[in-house]
Amino acid sequence: MSLVTDTEPALIALDWGTSGQRAWLLGADGRILAARSAGRGLLTTTEDVDLDDPRARAAAYESAFRKTCGDWLTAFPGLPALAAGMVGSAQGWTDSGYRTVPARLDFPSLVPVSHRDGVLHLVPGLRIPSGAHPGDVIRGEETQLIGVLEALGAPGGPLTVVLPGTHSKWVRVEDGVVTGFTTAMTGELYGLLIAHGILARTAAGPVADDKAFSRGLAAGRRSRGLATEAFGARPLVLDGVLEPESLPDYLSGVLIADEVSHLLRDADTRVVLCGAGELCRRYAAALAERGVEAIVLSEEVTARGLWRIATAAGLLEDRLERTLKP
Repeated sequence: MSLVTDTEPALIALDWGTSGQRAWLLGADGRILAARSAGRGLLTTTEDVDLDDPRARAAAYESAFRKTCGDWLTAFPGLPALAAGMVGSAQGWTDSGYRTVPARLDFPSLVPVSHRDGVLHLVPGLRIPSGAHPGDVIRGEETQLIGVLEALGAPGGPLTVVLPGTHSKWVRVEDGVVTGFTTAMTGELYGLLIAHGILARTAAGPVADDKAFSRGLAAGRRSRGLATEAFGARPLVLDGVLEPESLPDYLSGVLIADEVSHLLRDADTRVVLCGAGELCRRYAAALAERGVEAIVLSEEVTARGLWRIATAAGLLEDRLERTLKP
């Protein structure tokens, strides 16, 4: 009989978010055999689609799925597939729901979505219900958290994990349980301010400028208010203090410093950053100015988190049984 080896594909794993889509072909031990990235996030996938028409929405998502992973589906029939992120939102392929925190980072129940090549399993998100204060939601980042904890060797005690991105997440984890989290729209605000309005007209094509970023960090740290400090970028350019092409890095510093000043707690002595390398570098600089040295992990731990979820759900066992031949 023949067995699946570590180098043979065992799982298609996707991190399918608002603006992008990352896909991995994973081996039986979770090793990344192939990886690809596409700009087929929720916004692009559902563009010009009637979201109230479930058939049209499903067709759009299946088409986007096949464009990214179709060759894998053809080459490896019956290969299990798992996805996390906005693909499981109310505007996604199918709503995979939420689990309410506090919640342990295990996902025994996945939501199956049938397509012409098989089934895609969706991971539910995490939520904090609204009460006296607005609630919060996570979709996709839960898989990063699983990968983070594995990379750190399942640490005990309280831990703060910061996941920078379009919507940055500050997650509190203790002994494998998510006890709370907070979302900051820092990345989205940056994108809007740089693309629209007066700052967009003031800025020029961006160049990397660490000095401008550090200046923005300082302004954000002693902030007179985010709206005031953000506008401050314009007079700095008009007065010749800041080059137009350095405005984006200055604004990035203002926004990140404001986020850190509001969300970092005195009790956050252990902070882990996980995400794109350049973003993590910027957040690490902001944290260092507050006296906090962060551990930085690659966003590729998301693939490991998806593999862990698939293993716990028995998806890989099904694949192994299908590949056993007498």
